[in-house]
Amino acid sequence: MHDHLYTRGYVRNFPGAPMCACLDRMPVVSRSDCTQVDVTELWVATFKPADGASAAPSFSLGLDVENGVSIKFNACRGAVRNNDLESYYHRLFNEGRASVEELTEVRETLVGNGNCQSRIDQFVTTQGFEKI
Repeated sequence: MHDHLYTRGYVRNFPGAPMCACLDRMPVVSRSDCTQVDVTELWVATFKPADGASAAPSFSLGLDVENGVSIKFNACRGAVRNNDLESYYHRLFNEGRASVEELTEVRETLVGNGNCQSRIDQFVTTQGFEKI
């Protein structure tokens, strides 16, 4: 996020598209960056057995106060390229964690370099317009 907002200056949407949305609500683009969130949690479990007849056993579970949560934002690891959403989905497909239908749906929006205009023309035709 720091890289995109401060270093590259990606702080506004471009006309006709939201700055952030679900893939199926975005216009066609050649590619999209992909951020992977790596979260590590450290939990502490405490068990106190009963001490005779008066006290019942107790159990508690909670996040470690000092080191409980670590969140790191990294570029996604893709099948061919890192930091590329289409390549990331391709990796998920290769691993059996995404279906061919899901990969095809991703490729409806992320069309690759040089393919945007043909996809836009195709969409305009489905809306009843004719290219002159």
